[in-house]
Amino acid sequence: MKKRIAIMTICLLCMVGAAVLTSEAATTFGASTIVGVDQAQRTITFQTRDGQTWTLPVADPNLLKKELVAKGDQVSIEIDLSERITKITKLSEHPQPAPAQTFDDVRP
Repeated sequence: MKKRIAIMTICLLCMVGAAVLTSEAATTFGASTIVGVDQAQRTITFQTRDGQTWTLPVADPNLLKKELVAKGDQVSIEIDLSERITKITKLSEHPQPAPAQTFDDVRP
């Protein structure tokens, strides 16, 4: 009986540990605007959709490349538990309009 409980406990701890390790982002800020990029400090300043402004370091300096982000870009930003930017995804430059719905009044 004790052996069975020990095995179940170990399995449970492994599942909890795996769930923690697979979490990629602690926070995601969607629909944010790049306010500034500081190459020297390796930080990005962005404004969230609700108006908050954040300046955070990047986890990977390659995220600062000119062709990746620039002032004014609309982006989604992922941040890790250490409050470092881990991923930046540019949002569509030209948003696609929603398809128009037509309601034809066809009567026999």
